[in-house]
Amino acid sequence: MKKIGIRYQRTFKQFFLIFIFFIMQFCGSPTARHDIKPANSIAPKDISTVREIPESHKAFLARFLPEIHTANNKILQQRNDILDLKDTMKDAGQASAEHLYKLNSFLKKYRIDAVATSPAPPLSDLLITINKLLKRADIIPLRLVMAQAIIESGWGNSGFARNDNNYFGVHCYTEGCGVRPAANDSADFYVKAYTSEMAGIEDYLWILNTGFAYRGLRETRAKLRNGNKPIDPFSLARGLSRYSAKGEEYVKMVSNIIRNYIPENADDLLTGKSD
Repeated sequence: MKKIGIRYQRTFKQFFLIFIFFIMQFCGSPTARHDIKPANSIAPKDISTVREIPESHKAFLARFLPEIHTANNKILQQRNDILDLKDTMKDAGQASAEHLYKLNSFLKKYRIDAVATSPAPPLSDLLITINKLLKRADIIPLRLVMAQAIIESGWGNSGFARNDNNYFGVHCYTEGCGVRPAANDSADFYVKAYTSEMAGIEDYLWILNTGFAYRGLRETRAKLRNGNKPIDPFSLARGLSRYSAKGEEYVKMVSNIIRNYIPENADDLLTGKSD
């Protein structure tokens, strides 16, 4: 009888955990749609920082911040589309061929294995996959992106930034994908070249959203989202230790740049909010 009681307790516990997991998949995680607000232009004179910076640096901030905001808006629109798809499937109680096609297109973009299309997986499995997708399809805080651009491009002055639209030190490994570092003849990589600044920003965001090295950053962001808290750039910066060979020292550099040289009200400047 004692063994039967233990088995029953375990079975009940397993059932309870499955029930909670089911509720979380169908009802959990924030489903509010994100506002897509176009970026306002910023004048250098509007920029105020903790530590004084030259006008050339303010001009770089004024030019580059709206581009980052625009790139993040594209991700928010994708995120809204994914949330719409999730709700449509839940309302229908199943996934149509069109739903699966749309889902697989998002999964491919964010480097997640495609789901089967025939037969369609159970709806509960599809919702688990969508929640995994939503961990990747999300913004990187504006001030964090700007800080990395400042560090990696020397305030926009590096040759790779000016000539190849690479503001984030992104490497590639296929001949013709970029430029061989002139100061490193033995380098086994290229510095990636982009057709536009926006292409470079979008690729950098995609790398942070899909790269194995940045899983911790994405986990932190998801916890903030699920807690209905702002996506804090300092919290996410802790997930960048593998972005540079400098490791934790790089995290400190990013945090110091955010704190001292990027306006705390940068988002408000871009969306027209005022105190």
